[in-house]
Amino acid sequence: HIIVVGDDRTPITDALQRTLNITIPPRKVVVLAPFITETMAYLGVDDYIIGADSSSFESWYMDIGNKLRERGVKQIGGYWWSAISVDELLALQPDLVLADAGAHKPLLSVLESHNVTVFFLYGGSAKSLNEAYTDIYTMGLLFNKTNEAVNLINEIENGFQETRRSIEASGLGDLKVLVVMDFWQGIWVVGKATFIDDVLSKLGLINAASIYGWGVVNIEQIANWNPDLILVANMTGLTNETITASGLYNIGKPLLVLNSTETDALMRPGPLLLYTPRVIYNAVSKALNTAKTTNKEAINQTPSYTTG
Repeated sequence: HIIVVGDDRTPITDALQRTLNITIPPRKVVVLAPFITETMAYLGVDDYIIGADSSSFESWYMDIGNKLRERGVKQIGGYWWSAISVDELLALQPDLVLADAGAHKPLLSVLESHNVTVFFLYGGSAKSLNEAYTDIYTMGLLFNKTNEAVNLINEIENGFQETRRSIEASGLGDLKVLVVMDFWQGIWVVGKATFIDDVLSKLGLINAASIYGWGVVNIEQIANWNPDLILVANMTGLTNETITASGLYNIGKPLLVLNSTETDALMRPGPLLLYTPRVIYNAVSKALNTAKTTNKEAINQTPSYTTG
């Protein structure tokens, strides 16, 4: 199969290395992840959305969540594949479903069996910023908005370069940062070969986690990694009691809990990447200020703390 783009019949490959016949631009689109919804909003094609996951309705970016409600867009379930209502999705008869390869791959067979065209983006499974950029550019191709997509990618890149200079000027280069994302049956951390690992590297920081991908570890492993700073992404409305019970405070290193907006900027590989460098810079700067020092070794001696 070949994806047809305009009159050029340019093939496009999705994150699962599939090619498909797609009418360009699709007019009736169901989106299954907020980063997709936000990218469509940036590209100015969110009017094509007829159905969306519940997380998209909570997005603050460009007020897209409220815009979906005002337009009467159908909410078709939660973010993960198991929470999507396939019946409600099918009832919308979309031209195209845009999905996250990491979160929605199990839906492929059932959607194909109903002759629904689904295109997978890297999304949360992206192993690098380049794959996140590929998502943005691919969506630009799908909606004839390649100039806007390239502008977004360039703006994100400029933000990373500027913030890296600020981090280096502050003496925080090579700081070892551990990103914690959940506490379900252990401590979930962001490892190597993830787009967040690449984010840290591009900013001149080091991912303290030595595992690959997103994985669960125990407190002893974290202590052995000896991070300079722990960032906790508040994805599930966690409490201070949960963090305390995990033992993270006992590591004796600065610990910062990102608020929901900061967490979105860190975890969603779409236009929110515009804000990611500043979120991380503010976090490491906050650790520096609390330690009352500009010396990285001195940060290692400071007691842990949290901020909401």
